[in-house]
Amino acid sequence: MSAEQGRLLVVEDEEAFARFVTTVATGVGYTVRAVVHSHDVEFQLSDWKPTVLFLDIFKPDRDGLETLGLLQRHAYDGQIVMMSGADLLYLNMAAASAKARGLRLAGILAKPCRKKEVQDLLEKLADPA
Repeated sequence: MSAEQGRLLVVEDEEAFARFVTTVATGVGYTVRAVVHSHDVEFQLSDWKPTVLFLDIFKPDRDGLETLGLLQRHAYDGQIVMMSGADLLYLNMAAASAKARGLRLAGILAKPCRKKEVQDLLEKLADPA
């Protein structure tokens, strides 16, 4: 995987989970940046241009639906994986919202999740063929 193809931005306020995803992703060949605050997403979109975004939909500073609006306004065309440790129904509703906004939803992850789930998803995104 080239660095151009594999830039993953993890938007996650749980440090341990962000480290877990970062470790798995770097093992698959991604270059990873993690941010805690949703307001840092806008800078990363314009400065670094991630190809994949893992988005925790429940964040203290901005919920996932607000972040989806930001991604839509920035015409983000990378793949999005939505994550939550909360109700799966809300996660599915947020995923439907992403699709309705024309964003490229690649999948959802219910936390906690297994390393293999994250690894398989990232490998699929790295090689969509």
